[in-house]
Amino acid sequence: MTIAQLDPADSVAMGRWYDLRVAASQQDLPDFPAPSRQEHAARFEYPWPALTEEAMLAWDGDRVVGAASYLMPQTENLSTAYLELVVHPQYRRRGIGTGLLEEVYAAARRHHRSLVEIETVRALPGGVARDEAGYRYLTNRGYQPGMTSIRSRCQIAGSEGDEAPDGYSLVQWRDAVPDEIIEDVAALQTRLLLDAPSGDLTVEQEVYDAARVRAQEATELGRGHRAYSTAARHDATGQIVARTKVAFEGSEATHGRQRITIVEPAHRGQGLGLIVKSANHAYARANEPALRVIDAWNAEDNTHMRAVNAQLGFQPVDSWSVFQLPTNPS
Repeated sequence: MTIAQLDPADSVAMGRWYDLRVAASQQDLPDFPAPSRQEHAARFEYPWPALTEEAMLAWDGDRVVGAASYLMPQTENLSTAYLELVVHPQYRRRGIGTGLLEEVYAAARRHHRSLVEIETVRALPGGVARDEAGYRYLTNRGYQPGMTSIRSRCQIAGSEGDEAPDGYSLVQWRDAVPDEIIEDVAALQTRLLLDAPSGDLTVEQEVYDAARVRAQEATELGRGHRAYSTAARHDATGQIVARTKVAFEGSEATHGRQRITIVEPAHRGQGLGLIVKSANHAYARANEPALRVIDAWNAEDNTHMRAVNAQLGFQPVDSWSVFQLPTNPS
């Protein structure tokens, strides 16, 4: 087994890496759609704003049996690298993951990163089974998660969405935020990152402006994403005070992913979060008639948003634990 840095221009290596991701997803998350081939192929051509990505592949002959890709922020969180590490189900417990992690530590140090952040999945009590090898690997070495999120799933029915309360109106759009409200949307995005629970993780707030929102949209479109958003406008001021978004990756049609949901603090307590999410489910279903389920991830201690989701019919599926590992492990 050899580990080599990925050349993104190597289409064969990119294809073998994609095959690995599909095999691992089918084993680890069988209720998920397969990773988007379009998303995978475009990941280096359309990078996320203010992030650079590198990857290493573990080869057994001409087969990719493990991969480690890591994103490095260039604006905030300059001490962190965000890692996705995958080993083929048939090659696990052979030291491949450990070898890749050691290479990532070395690369992170070269880039002056002191932390590597990685997420692992676990089963919930009484829930569907999950391969918890990643979680056990880290906890057996003394690491503890800095935050845990619960993934919940909603079966989408054909019901109508809620209407805005008195004094508010709903605004809906696909993909790109309308120019006339982009400043408000950027402010809400920044607010989300200020308010969102981060547990014991070391996290710096990301600041969004119109240019950063547009750059993120360009990446999403380049990678083949589709997104549906609903916002609440405060009629007296014209300000956008709540927003939610559901996204689809590549050719996915039956499966949506819940993204941002945020309400401006001065307008909380009126059910706007529930209203915009309900309306957005109906909006997405009207434009994506094959839609059947939406998955949402919420911090375990974000009891308010989890309660909102429960009202919409979301049921817990599994848990996702985030670890921050020092790049000079003792």
